[in-house]
Amino acid sequence: MTESLEDVVDGHRLVQEVFRDEHHVAFLAERPVRVGHVVVCTTESVDSVFDLDPAASARLWQRVHLLGVTMRERLPCARVCVSVIGWAVRHAHVHLIPTDEAGQVPGLDGAPPSAAVMRAVAARLTG
Repeated sequence: MTESLEDVVDGHRLVQEVFRDEHHVAFLAERPVRVGHVVVCTTESVDSVFDLDPAASARLWQRVHLLGVTMRERLPCARVCVSVIGWAVRHAHVHLIPTDEAGQVPGLDGAPPSAAVMRAVAARLTG
């Protein structure tokens, strides 16, 4: 997504929409991880999903849930994986990726930190 999501929301960029309401636009990803990959974005221009107010966040995740269920029923696929990267595109959005088996979506396999680092990070998050 080299152009902004505001262009999609405003209708200035043609995409294959699968859902639109006053709060969200969902469309097929132009460079999908797998065929059927859907991007759900807010119509409000907000930098990140964590910048949404609680009501907008709840609406977004409700829409993501409904679209994920629909994808699983209609594509069909075994699971719909969810991804929120939040860095390359500065607009609140969620990726829904239909999958049939493990390994069809890039994993989260970083190198394990030391026990001391894990304890320090846990202390910061719980303290």
